[in-house]
Amino acid sequence: MTIWTPILDRSKPLYLAIADAIARDVEGGTLAQGSRLPPQRELAWKLGVTLGTVTRAYKEAEERGLLAGEVGRGSYIRRPRATAPIPQTQTEADGIIDLSHAIAPPVVTGEEFDAAMQAVMRDPNKLNLLDYAPPEGFPQHRAMAANWLKRSGIDVPEQHVFISAGAHLGLVTVLQAIAAPGESIMAEEVNYALLPRTFENAMLNTVPIAMDEDGLVPEALDRAAQETKARFLYLVPSLQNPTTNTMSRRRRDAIVAVARARDLTIIEDDIFRLVDERTQPPTFYSLAPERTYHVTSLSKALAPGLRVGIIATPPGQERILRTFMRSMASRNVGLSGELARFWIESDMVSAILTRARNELSARRAAFLEIFKGCSFRCEVAAPFAWLELPQPWTSGRFAGAIAARNVRVNPGTSFHLVPGRQSRHIRVCFGGPKAGHLSRRGFEIIRELMNSEPEEDFTPVA
Repeated sequence: MTIWTPILDRSKPLYLAIADAIARDVEGGTLAQGSRLPPQRELAWKLGVTLGTVTRAYKEAEERGLLAGEVGRGSYIRRPRATAPIPQTQTEADGIIDLSHAIAPPVVTGEEFDAAMQAVMRDPNKLNLLDYAPPEGFPQHRAMAANWLKRSGIDVPEQHVFISAGAHLGLVTVLQAIAAPGESIMAEEVNYALLPRTFENAMLNTVPIAMDEDGLVPEALDRAAQETKARFLYLVPSLQNPTTNTMSRRRRDAIVAVARARDLTIIEDDIFRLVDERTQPPTFYSLAPERTYHVTSLSKALAPGLRVGIIATPPGQERILRTFMRSMASRNVGLSGELARFWIESDMVSAILTRARNELSARRAAFLEIFKGCSFRCEVAAPFAWLELPQPWTSGRFAGAIAARNVRVNPGTSFHLVPGRQSRHIRVCFGGPKAGHLSRRGFEIIRELMNSEPEEDFTPVA
């Protein structure tokens, strides 16, 4: 029997800390193939933990392929896997605190992931997931998506629901399906950072629309529609990116009135809606279903790697979208859809969603504490904040300076649809780091830099 006393990271659940220690010591050579680990009761006494904790840790290590248990003989280190282990993110490996991605915090447990995977493994039709999905998605996944949309107050027939490989690719496909090259599309003047390039790739002209504290201004929309003859409007009505604003019902009704008067098609990007558990105003799809494409996904609410996008079409627009779903290769990966379907149909998703909301709320509370007295927008339940920098900082200069301190944020200039507009804002996201204390440390580093003066740019000359 190997004499082995692991060094534990006690900031995480102890059973995971023990399993991680086994993995680390196998990789480092401390535990060789065939080594017998201490009996569970003995290791529990040595570490000062319960027997159940060690039993669970050994089971976790077995599921990772690290251990083989033999009745009456104990647990042994298995032969190393032939392939490399699943990689960790590069930012994590490099010690970078990434606050630049508006994603759900990592709250899905190994047990929840395993339960979904085991359901797939037991299904006699599992090999169908290796084939192409229909352009609109597998029927079971469309039914899942229609069920998910009910959480947003949308009751839509399954034939109006399409599945894509993420919300962004769904948006791109909608644009290709409904707009001709050279047409114009209107959007809030401060918006999703990838939007200008997305419109450019679709060969559309961008028309920025003025905003106020409640979002897009209806009068400005009406004026722009009249002057530019634009037929399309893109907006993010709930927890708008990056301002965090959720548009009021009154404002939504006013925009719908303009859309009907000017015969506009609305593309509603509602990916953050379910991050907020509070009752919200109706979606644009509910208010004007005859002219609205509703685009959302599971990535922002559950896990970014799922890449399951959902599109609800206006009645009668299914055929044209199906054609472009095929030509744009927008269909989703079947295995991701099955993971999501298991969680939704078993209602395991409710627990995951609650944990994600609670974790974001805790990280948001840390942000409010650290940036007390600063100027920012960060509405309740927002997964990010729109932080104003003190003079003389500019957003680009600050983003570069904070990156040198191993923290990543988004400069405000990348969110402006008006080219060349300067900004003293940065977007600070909460969900990316693996643990809340890393988010907090990132916030502290940002605040420390805000309290300092930018270094002078100086180029020596001969």
